[in-house]
Amino acid sequence: MSDLGSRAGALRQGWRTGQAARAIAPGLLLAVSGGPDSLAMLIAAAEWRTSDALVPPLAVATVDHGLRPESSAEARFVAEICGELGLPHRTLNWQPAALRGNLAAAARAARYGLLALEARRLGAGALATAHHRDDQIETHLLARERGALGPASAGMRDWRDLEPGLVLLRPFLGIERGALAKDVRRAGLRAIDDPTNRDVRYRRAALRLAIDRGEVDRDAALAALGSAGRERDAADAALALRLAELRHEGRLELTDAGAIVIDRWQSADQPLLSRFVTAAGGGAEAPATQAIARLGERLSCEGDVSSTLAGCRIERRGGRLEWNREFGRSAPAPVQLGLLAVCFDGRFDIDARAVPDPDVGPVLALGAIGLGNWRDRTLPVLTDDSGRVRAAHRHLLERFPGAAELPLRCRIGWRIAANLPVRTPFALTAGLQIAANGTEPVGKDLADTYLR
Repeated sequence: MSDLGSRAGALRQGWRTGQAARAIAPGLLLAVSGGPDSLAMLIAAAEWRTSDALVPPLAVATVDHGLRPESSAEARFVAEICGELGLPHRTLNWQPAALRGNLAAAARAARYGLLALEARRLGAGALATAHHRDDQIETHLLARERGALGPASAGMRDWRDLEPGLVLLRPFLGIERGALAKDVRRAGLRAIDDPTNRDVRYRRAALRLAIDRGEVDRDAALAALGSAGRERDAADAALALRLAELRHEGRLELTDAGAIVIDRWQSADQPLLSRFVTAAGGGAEAPATQAIARLGERLSCEGDVSSTLAGCRIERRGGRLEWNREFGRSAPAPVQLGLLAVCFDGRFDIDARAVPDPDVGPVLALGAIGLGNWRDRTLPVLTDDSGRVRAAHRHLLERFPGAAELPLRCRIGWRIAANLPVRTPFALTAGLQIAANGTEPVGKDLADTYLR
């Protein structure tokens, strides 16, 4: 098999793996920036389409963050190549508001938010990126530098849940950067060169240079990656089994208000505890291991317990343990309705197409207008310019006669089961949920970490 056929085979296998894991919807969206890695994926996709009658519908998207003067021209370059290959292409433009704080974090959220929205628009069940073996080695070594051990140093997954119904695929993790660059040259294309990828002020770029110079033992890093990956797979399987047992025993309840309830809590299982805290708290990142360990110790003590961690309020009364979103010192951030759907506080997806008067807004937490008890304060309401509540979570409708019910789905169950070896991550809750995980920085070579 030729190198090009091998790349097409890797892309096909990645797609089939995602389908088997999540029974994803037809349609594959390729994220292509114009660099050598993503161009190689684009060429492989074109080869796949010509050699396989069962290829899914393919589409391409390029995110133009506008962070460099050349970005618009680079997006047009990708569009031209897609035109020559007969692949549909769309440029997704980010138009940031006034930014404060971490620009990279805002850009990565925008990147995956735009790509997910495009995938949803197309009915695509998978999004593919061209991360490769060298990226994987860098990710592993950066994690080790931060003190990560075992599963935490396992690097990127071949596939992972990006949103319910949308899987992120990385079909080239077993292929070296140099091999992908050769594919592009053989095709007679000149890939885009982003000079920031060589800026050694960034740790990833400096590490890449050290690897290229032979100053890093690649074989040892790959061996360590394999070992850590096996540990992570075993931990994921154990966690999935624990969830299944709780569900089978009827002890796990997930409410449409975003609460997690367990009867007869007996376990100090830290991975399970971490999942629950992160899911109910709406955060993108799990709390530190030490913080989860301290919480586990508190829950192991006798008597009632009330505690907060990472935006989550944990209450134990007798053998009943409940996780809820904490209002905290500041309310969950308000969101404006989009064309299709918006995510409120990492916990609810609101279908903008079904909202009465979608031009009003924003959607905000009930407590932001000074109302609600500690449970209700974090539930979403839709207000108009005068501050009047026009629509609300169904648990709040008695409070607002005349208000419509917000068309939403709770994503807590999906968040709990994300990336675990469970064929249907929605089985923990009724109906489809839409949730976003944390995302990777724009300019993947500048990131300290990738989506795991």
